[in-house]
Amino acid sequence: MSEENKNETKQPDPQEALNAIRASIANAFNLGLQTQPKQPTDTIVEIIKEIQEVIYGQLKQAYGEEVPEDFLKANAEFFIQVAAAGFIIPRICAPDKDFQTKLFQLIEDRVLETQRKHAEQTPQDDKKIIHEEKKIIV
Repeated sequence: MSEENKNETKQPDPQEALNAIRASIANAFNLGLQTQPKQPTDTIVEIIKEIQEVIYGQLKQAYGEEVPEDFLKANAEFFIQVAAAGFIIPRICAPDKDFQTKLFQLIEDRVLETQRKHAEQTPQDDKKIIHEEKKIIV
């Protein structure tokens, strides 16, 4: 093994990270899209609570005990919002592929902006309780 290889630290591939973000957004949206009321009288609050349980459970399983609870809750909240959009949007407007593409792009832009802001935080900022910027750290 060369000296160069020993000193190299594996950096995540930006394209792989972007693909993971896109997949996470699509999965959350599709969860909402596919969620159906169990009873005709189920309210949106009950539907969102069901979505919340699924998303939080998935994140808890994926990250385990290795991450702080506020990290899980903040990320779950973001994906719950995306899933809620997936549940609500098709029920209140006609399907439009251009709208969906634009919506996904705007959500992705928000994630990237939030990650950038989080990377720029000072250690002093990091001691605050959950920031908006910390909500999306995929």
